[in-house]
Amino acid sequence: MGELVIVREPTPNPNAMKFTANRPLNNGPTKTFYNAEAAQADPVAAELFALEGVTGVMLLGDFCSVNKTGQADWGELASRIENVLREAYQ
Repeated sequence: MGELVIVREPTPNPNAMKFTANRPLNNGPTKTFYNAEAAQADPVAAELFALEGVTGVMLLGDFCSVNKTGQADWGELASRIENVLREAYQ
């Protein structure tokens, strides 16, 4: 299957970032989670919510969109998000 490649893409919302992969992350309908409690049944979303500062997760096709608190720094958080995605989909 090859290495999972993830490209970070900013969005108009400074507290949201899109992570596009070179393969599907979700083959079904859009999965949207607004809090950690709602994400408990989805292992990837639950791991993302375990990262400090994550406030929302959406998985659709080949991308994952993540929302964060205004205080969280994308520099550190984005790398952690990519690590979660790589572990889950590699």
